[in-house]
Amino acid sequence: MKYLRLIQVSMICILLFATAITIAQENTAETTSKYKPLNRDEVINRCDVLVKEQAPDKLEAWVEFAVEHPALPSTELIVNALGISNSQTQEFIAKVRSSSPAQLLVLIDAEDLNVQEPWLSANFRLWFVTQLIQRNMLEEAMEQLSAIDNQLIAEPAVFYFNQAVSAHQLLMIEDARESLTTLLTKCESIPNRYRMLGELMEQDVSRWEEKSLGEISRKMRDVERRLEIGRSGQKVQKVEQEIIESLDELIAKLEQQAGGGGGAGSGSQNNPNAPAQDSSVKGSTAPGEVDEKELGTQDGWGNLPPKDQAKAKQILGTLFPPHYQRAIEAYNRKAAQRGQQTP
Repeated sequence: MKYLRLIQVSMICILLFATAITIAQENTAETTSKYKPLNRDEVINRCDVLVKEQAPDKLEAWVEFAVEHPALPSTELIVNALGISNSQTQEFIAKVRSSSPAQLLVLIDAEDLNVQEPWLSANFRLWFVTQLIQRNMLEEAMEQLSAIDNQLIAEPAVFYFNQAVSAHQLLMIEDARESLTTLLTKCESIPNRYRMLGELMEQDVSRWEEKSLGEISRKMRDVERRLEIGRSGQKVQKVEQEIIESLDELIAKLEQQAGGGGGAGSGSQNNPNAPAQDSSVKGSTAPGEVDEKELGTQDGWGNLPPKDQAKAKQILGTLFPPHYQRAIEAYNRKAAQRGQQTP
């Protein structure tokens, strides 16, 4: 009986150990797994089946197209196969390629985008995402990406690059980091331009800091993007207000830091914490006082002449990186507007 119990305990230990090893192997496989692009020949074979089923009379035209474009990315091959096999889809593709952002908004809900076969549908939608991003329609691109099963994508690097670009430009820092990590560490056969841009975005994301001049500059670029595609609603106005408030805080902080500096006169060298003495005319014991002058807002007070503005910009250029200049100028314009509104 005693030996039987020992055998049972041993078996349980072995089972537990085997289970632990299996789980560890699965976790390792998951962390080291790679997203491989579908072989080009496999893509062409699947497209062959599509054309044979939908438009047998167009098969020769499709084969000729594939042969004439040996370097065409897989996603583009799939889109062209869809167009060749269906004239209505071909018209939709042509519309998308030539549409403005406003026109593309209408096409998002078009039935032509809903291809029945899941693999074709996922890759067709990914191509559509690329068209959205090219027109700076990043919110719509993120929404479309969320509807795509990434396991069905012929070119995983395209999927994660588009996701990273959209999240980066929309200042979605965690999403951007996750997409960039997947792109750069888990995707195989990444095009060189994707890798280079991905690494640059990764470096940029690592330097993001809330309420910094860098974040303000990024928000300004995002506002410009939205305005360029005809968006000036409450969301844009909210971001604009955030920019002004952040600049106010940043400049107040800089002014506070600057207020703590400055050198001391000869009379206070032994006590740097002593207050400055009143100035006086040489040879006189009376304090040097002058009549106060009301500066007011007349005569363009606060509006520098063009020559002085240029000099001020040159000074700002030495204090801050060039791409921050727009943010500073925007603040100055807003401050001037506030000054004009003050009675």
